Amino acid sequence: MRHVRFDVATLVMEGIPVLLKAAYLLVAEQDGLEELQWEVLVYSLDAKQIPQNAYAVDITTLDGRDFAGRAVVVRSIDGAHVLRGDGPLAGITDADL
Repeated sequence: MRHVRFDVATLVMEGIPVLLKAAYLLVAEQDGLEELQWEVLVYSLDAKQIPQNAYAVDITTLDGRDFAGRAVVVRSIDGAHVLRGDGPLAGITDADL
C-alpha cells in the first residue's frame, strides 16, 4: 500500500469554511481496490459537532494544491473530525503516490 499526507491550509464544506487548528489529507492506494482511499483529519477551532452526513469538500494544502470531492463525516467530537472520502478526489495524480 502506498500513501501520502498533505498538510491542509483551508477546508470548505458545502461552501462554508472550517476554522482550522490543523488538518491533514491522507490518500492511499490499497491493493485490490481500483479507487484511491482518502480521508481528512480535522482539528477545528470550533468545538461544534458536525452532523454525520455526506458533504462536498474543497481542500487547499499549505503548498497551494487544490483538491475536491465528497466525504462522509464518520466522527465528530469536540472539534476533532474525521471525513472519509466518498468517491474520487479531484486534484490527486498518480505521481503523488
